[in-house]
Amino acid sequence: MKIIYALFTVTILTASTIHCKPAEKPINELSSLKYRIIYETFDNNSFDLCIINADGTGKKKVTDTPHIHEMHPKVSPDGKIISYVEDTGEGRDRKRDLYIMNIDGSGRKLISKDSREQCWSPDGRYIAFVKSESSKRFSISSWATKGLYFYDMLTGEITEHQNKSLEHLYALEWSPDGKYILATVLGGMGFRHTNIAVEFRGTKFFQLNITGCRPRFSPDRTMVGWGRSDHQFNIAKIDLNKRPPVKDNDKINFLQVEKGTKIYYLNWSPDGKYVVFSSGPAEGEQHVGGTAKGWDIFIVDVETKKWHNVTTDGNQNKEPEWIK
Repeated sequence: MKIIYALFTVTILTASTIHCKPAEKPINELSSLKYRIIYETFDNNSFDLCIINADGTGKKKVTDTPHIHEMHPKVSPDGKIISYVEDTGEGRDRKRDLYIMNIDGSGRKLISKDSREQCWSPDGRYIAFVKSESSKRFSISSWATKGLYFYDMLTGEITEHQNKSLEHLYALEWSPDGKYILATVLGGMGFRHTNIAVEFRGTKFFQLNITGCRPRFSPDRTMVGWGRSDHQFNIAKIDLNKRPPVKDNDKINFLQVEKGTKIYYLNWSPDGKYVVFSSGPAEGEQHVGGTAKGWDIFIVDVETKKWHNVTTDGNQNKEPEWIK
């Protein structure tokens, strides 16, 4: 696998390109990093959730259920609760439901049936999510969704967004100021494929001027990273108070791999010094629940350009999230 990495700083946005070769085993340069990573992995003929240290040590399974797929973990801002989706059944009878549990795997609780693509509000009170487009015929596609909903952690109530025309949303991301939910739209709302910001307390939405999917904010709120393609991550300055929020001349090729390999699901570390992502053979299905043999979790150090494997078993490891 060959990776082309472009270093950036928020103020200068200059690029320096190098070629890297992945480490054959985890290295201990990040052994002092206090953050951990949770991700989905395939074991016992099903997906489970694992937590691991950033340097690849201390792997611990949070779930171990041979007949249930636990996937797409999202950790609450205080690091205490995991929201995740749970798949049961096979074929058209498969179901994908939304759950929460404690960070140690205890206290599982169903919060919404036929639901997916969740994210947390910055204060941890709400979980935004979408419903499956059909409750009768399952689709593994991330964008097979309808509507936008909110689960209140304090009251347990679910409310629907004021705009009832929202559809085919996926990869939800709450803006750090709490005012917007970012999402990718595929074949819905009059869009072929784009990324939008939806008002949390309103009905309006607008395009970000981003081509690709899964936009993610940097911790300092000034940058956004996203998958420009299956082989490339981009980053850019973002200001949701401006139109468009992302300008063309601010977009930079942040991370790129050669064809034959895919990269997916960029996430910034809480201190903004690292980026975690998943990568593997191009034939892998990187979406939630997709078969991705040979895929592993990687970390890039933004300042030094160094990167390494977090996992090395290639066990369909995907959807990495940081734990504070």
